[in-house]
Amino acid sequence: METKDQRKERLLKELQDLEMIETEEVEDLEVLRGKGDIEPKEKNKTIIAVKKPRTEAQMKTFEKARETARVNAEKRKAERDVIAEEERKLMEEKIVKKAISLKKKQIKQQAVLDEISDDDTPIEKIKEIVKKLPPKGLPTAVELPAKKEPAKYRFY
Repeated sequence: METKDQRKERLLKELQDLEMIETEEVEDLEVLRGKGDIEPKEKNKTIIAVKKPRTEAQMKTFEKARETARVNAEKRKAERDVIAEEERKLMEEKIVKKAISLKKKQIKQQAVLDEISDDDTPIEKIKEIVKKLPPKGLPTAVELPAKKEPAKYRFY
């Protein structure tokens, strides 16, 4: 069983071999197609630029900028929190007002229901009163408006 370091080395070697094979094939194909020079080209060398170390003044300026950005972010967060709190209070106020109006309506409906007294009138008396009232039914001929005949057209 190989260790991590051994495996890493093996994989790096395989990768290098694959890269070598691929570049050689590309150069060979260019020569065969007539696009490349007959002489083999030098491989592209990667240029590694060494970064210039920062000066003490640059580091202080960068830290100052980071601190300013942090302070500004805290201010923005505080403003968002204040606005959210105000919106929450307004919403709660609206909800309370709505709840009060609903409770008022409920109390009014209960008062109306309480005002209605239970009528102890016997059903027989009510039936007699209903018989004395005119019957509700189809409208009579007198109540119906007379149909007007449409005017006759005159052509001259």
